Amino acid sequence: MNEQIIHQETFFKYLIARSSSDIVLNKTMEALQLGRGAVYKRMNGSTALTASEMVSLAKHFRVSLDDVFQTNKYMSFFHPFWKDTKTTKMDFMDRFAYYFKPIATHEHSHITYLANELPVTYYFSHKSIFRFLVSIWNHLHWDEKDRLTIDENMVIDAKMEKLRNEITIYYSGSPVIEIWNSNMLSNLYQQVYFCITIRAFQSADFIQRLLNDIDRLINQLRQVALSGKHHLSNDEENNDLKIYLNEYGNYANVLLYESEKFKGAFVGMDMPQFMISYNPHFYENASRWIDNIKQRSVLISSEGLQYRELFFLKLENDFKAFKERVEKLMGVYYE
Repeated sequence: MNEQIIHQETFFKYLIARSSSDIVLNKTMEALQLGRGAVYKRMNGSTALTASEMVSLAKHFRVSLDDVFQTNKYMSFFHPFWKDTKTTKMDFMDRFAYYFKPIATHEHSHITYLANELPVTYYFSHKSIFRFLVSIWNHLHWDEKDRLTIDENMVIDAKMEKLRNEITIYYSGSPVIEIWNSNMLSNLYQQVYFCITIRAFQSADFIQRLLNDIDRLINQLRQVALSGKHHLSNDEENNDLKIYLNEYGNYANVLLYESEKFKGAFVGMDMPQFMISYNPHFYENASRWIDNIKQRSVLISSEGLQYRELFFLKLENDFKAFKERVEKLMGVYYE
């Protein structure tokens, strides 16, 4: 067998392993504008695949040729928002939904989420927090205005509201392991402090609603830690939630997703900026690293009563101090 055929078989085997031969066949016909017979010949190696065809297919299937042919030497990452046109908050939510939907539909899939900050899906289920964070992200990543404005009447259109709810449900549709730390709300608190001092909030009432929402969020975290179940899922079989506490500290948000079809690693640089890799070596290395962290962590969901109570005691004391400082700042900047 010549080298051309070996590379061609390797390429198509990689594509098929991530989906199915029927999907690869149909998408290849679409990408190359070829008939079924011509694609079959390329898939079985009787017709040579040109370099331009291989590159076109790699782009169409969103795979890296490094991952296919150089897995021992190179690790590639895909940035979903790296494009010429300006991204928007709708692009972000739509792309998030695109990646999370298979989580709810693939059987035998599971997620591991190593959280520097609180897993972002918890924020999606709280409207005031969500509005606040979208305003921050919009200012930092999408909006050309120089001044940050946080308006309680910010329009969240029907499509975005639908995506917000769908993402929360998708995340709740699969067994999940989360690794928390007691400082995972600190960045949110710091953002609130700063936004008060620059008078970004257009209404003091919205700040109060935000405080109430954060209080509800902490109660939700206590509930899921106590039950070991997603609070929005009725699927008892795929509702398992294991939460570990690790206070050694980590500086990345890493989500590992594994199903029968593929494995993927999501690395959060800064929300909403994240990168994705399907490189199997990167996934296995990241998985071993997180397993090592997990072994040095304490399980606080369902069991681990003492550690769970100490964790939430700190979380609630931190929230109390946060609330008191917010009220003092409001007295200065929103008198």
